Amino acid sequence: MMPTDQLPHSDVIKRPEYHPLFSFDDADIVLCSRDGVLFRVPSMTLKMTSSWFRTMFTLPQGSPPAPLPSSSRRNPRAPYESEVISLDEDSSTLEPLLRMACGLEIPALDTWDAVEPVLYAAEKYDMTGPSSIIRALLRTPVFVDAPLRLYAAACHFGWTEDARAASTRSLTLDLHDPVHRPALLRLRSSDLLSLFELHHNRRAQFRARLGESPFLTDAQLSEAHAPRCPRCRDATSYAEWRELKHAMLYELERRPAGDTVLTGLEEWPAAQACWAAKCKRAVCGSPVYDKALSSKAIKEVLDSLPNAVEMPIYDDVGSFK
Repeated sequence: MMPTDQLPHSDVIKRPEYHPLFSFDDADIVLCSRDGVLFRVPSMTLKMTSSWFRTMFTLPQGSPPAPLPSSSRRNPRAPYESEVISLDEDSSTLEPLLRMACGLEIPALDTWDAVEPVLYAAEKYDMTGPSSIIRALLRTPVFVDAPLRLYAAACHFGWTEDARAASTRSLTLDLHDPVHRPALLRLRSSDLLSLFELHHNRRAQFRARLGESPFLTDAQLSEAHAPRCPRCRDATSYAEWRELKHAMLYELERRPAGDTVLTGLEEWPAAQACWAAKCKRAVCGSPVYDKALSSKAIKEVLDSLPNAVEMPIYDDVGSFK
């Protein structure tokens, strides 16, 4: 058999090494990540910060491992002086999680791909402290600007306030755009339906309100109605309002928040044509539509629309009631 130092590099057995921040001699528990990095952590810290570990440590334990010589115990690179607990997570997930649990400086977690594994590991090990830290982190701009992922996480963890805020921010998105499909697939059926219902109800209520007073009603826009100038009573047309109404409904389909509707009332060609419409009778020339009053009424309608989901209620096992 060849000596170890003569084996090809790929055949050399690599011994696990301690993470430099978690290699203290007086910590009595050794955790091993999926990629072989060891973390020495005080059992008291794990008991205080994790219900999962607290429960595990109350179970009957086997015989403790034989202690190593004192010279080996003083060497932080000498593993296995304590029983090693192997975990499923890799070191990039365990490091920030244990940093939070142990009160150490937290590394930069500025992407969803970095945060989500840590958040779900905190859930798995029932670490409410790290979970609360991550929840606060998810309220920063880099994360709230991805409202569908935030909504999925908030619904999963029962964060009602954050879920409602994320659903409001989702109103700037077209949920039917294929680019959002991966994020929507993360949602439970009831949470997904609640989100689609919010978007649909805003559009449906906006459409209904535009057909009521103080706007031109559906009856007034019907072919059976002969429109008249409100001042001289001469025949006129409501074609410009029909075009503007169609533009507003289309915009709300694309962006249910409605903020671009208010901008469009100043910029769209259909809006400019509507506000410029006048009575065709030369001696009258009265405006057919009042821009100021119409714009104010449209804004009031948009402000009155539902702007957040009604959160579903789950029982203890996650079933929808």
